[in-house]
Amino acid sequence: MISHDLEAPPLAGQAPGRGIALAAWRVRLTVLGVALAFGCSAMLLTHVGFRYGSTGGSPLEKFHPSSYVLSAAFALLLLEGGFSRITAWILARHPLSAVYLACLGYHAAYVAIVIGRPVTFVIDTLTVPCLLFLLLCRTSPAALGRIALVIHVVLNLNAVIGFSEAAFKWRLIPFYLNDGPIDYDWRSTALLGHPLQNAAITAIYAFLLLTGPRGGLPRHLVLPAFALQFLALPAFGGRTATVLLMGLGVLWILKEALLIAFGKGFPLRKLLWLCLCIPVLAAFLWSVSDSAYVVAFLDRFVDDDGSAEARVRMLGLFANFSWEELVLGPKPADLDAAGLRAGLEYGIESFVIAMLLQNGIFAASLVFAGLAAFSVDLGRVLSRPGIMALVFFLSLNVSSTGLSSKGVTFTLFVALVMALDGSERGTWLNRRLRETMTA
Repeated sequence: MISHDLEAPPLAGQAPGRGIALAAWRVRLTVLGVALAFGCSAMLLTHVGFRYGSTGGSPLEKFHPSSYVLSAAFALLLLEGGFSRITAWILARHPLSAVYLACLGYHAAYVAIVIGRPVTFVIDTLTVPCLLFLLLCRTSPAALGRIALVIHVVLNLNAVIGFSEAAFKWRLIPFYLNDGPIDYDWRSTALLGHPLQNAAITAIYAFLLLTGPRGGLPRHLVLPAFALQFLALPAFGGRTATVLLMGLGVLWILKEALLIAFGKGFPLRKLLWLCLCIPVLAAFLWSVSDSAYVVAFLDRFVDDDGSAEARVRMLGLFANFSWEELVLGPKPADLDAAGLRAGLEYGIESFVIAMLLQNGIFAASLVFAGLAAFSVDLGRVLSRPGIMALVFFLSLNVSSTGLSSKGVTFTLFVALVMALDGSERGTWLNRRLRETMTA
C-alpha cells in the first residue's frame, strides 16, 4: 500500500511547523525550476550573454539556471525530512534511482580524473532529471497541476512561435551554433532552442495529448492543442520525431477502433466532432501540402544536408583507436581530430556511439546501466501512455546527439510526463500521491 511511504517526509501542506515552510518553498522552487527549463533555452542564455553553450565565461555559467533551482529544491527536501530519512526513503522506494545516481557519481569521477572531460554534462543532462523525478514523487497533485499548466502554456506558445518563425521567416531568438549565430538553417528555435529538442518535446507532448494523460487540460482544448503541435512539427524539421508520432498515433487509433468495434462505448459528441473535423483537416492538409512551409520539411527527407551520411561516417571513428583506448576512453583531442577528419564538425549524431567514443566502453556502460535502471523506475510510476512516451524519448536519442551532449532535454521530458500523469485524475501516480497526502 502507498501508506508504506510514511517513513518519507510529508508532502507540501502536511509537515508541521518548520516543515510546512520548507515544503512550500520546495514546491515553489520546483515549479520555478521547471519554468526556467522550458523558458530559458541554451540559445536564449547565449543571446543574453550567459555563456552556457559557448566557450569562455565563468565555470558557474556552464550549468543551466534550472539546474541551480532544482538542486536547491532537492536540498530543501533533504532539510525538510532529514538527510538520513530521505536517503532511506530513496533506497526503500526508489532503489533503481539510487543505482542510477551511484553510476553517475562514479562516471563523473572517472571522466574528470581519467579522461579529463568536464562533468557539467553529467550534472545538467543526466543528474538533474533524476533529482526532479524524486522531487515530483513528493509533490502534491495540486502542485503538479500548476506545473502542468505552465507546460501547457509554454508548449502551445512555443508551437505558435515555431510555426510563425518558419512560415514568415523571422526568429524570436537567433540560432546559435557554438559561439555565434547562423542564418543558413531555416528550422525554428522558438522558446525551447535547438530544433531537434523542439521536435522531440513537441512530438511527445502531442502524443500524450492524443492518448492521455493530458494534465487536466479541458477536453474541448485537447484537439486544438494537438492540432497546433502537429502543425508546428514541420517548423522544427524533426523527421524521426514526426515519423514516430505518426506511426504511434496510427497504432493508437487502430487500437481504439478495434475496442469500439468490440463494444467499447463511444460518446455521440465525439462522433459528431470527428465527422466535422476530419473533412476540415483533410482540406487543410491538401491546401498546405505544396506550400513552402511543408515542402521545406519534406525536402529534408530527400536532401538532409549529409545528416544520414554523417551517421554512417561516425561508425568509422572506431577504427581510429586501439582496443585499450576504446575501453578506457580516447583522449578528447584525438577524438575531436578524428571527427574533423571524418567531416563530423557538428558532433556524433547518436547518443550510444557518442557515449562509447567520448567516455570509453567501461564508463559508457555505467551510464547505460544506470539509465536503464532509472528508466525502469520512472516507468513504474507512469501510465501506459507515459511508458510509451518514455520509449519514444529513448528511441529519439538513439539517432541524435541527445543525452550525450549538455542540455536540459531529459529534464523537460521528466517534467512533462510526470506533471501530465500526476495531475490527471485516475492515473496510478495521481492516486498514489493523493493516498500519500491522506496517509
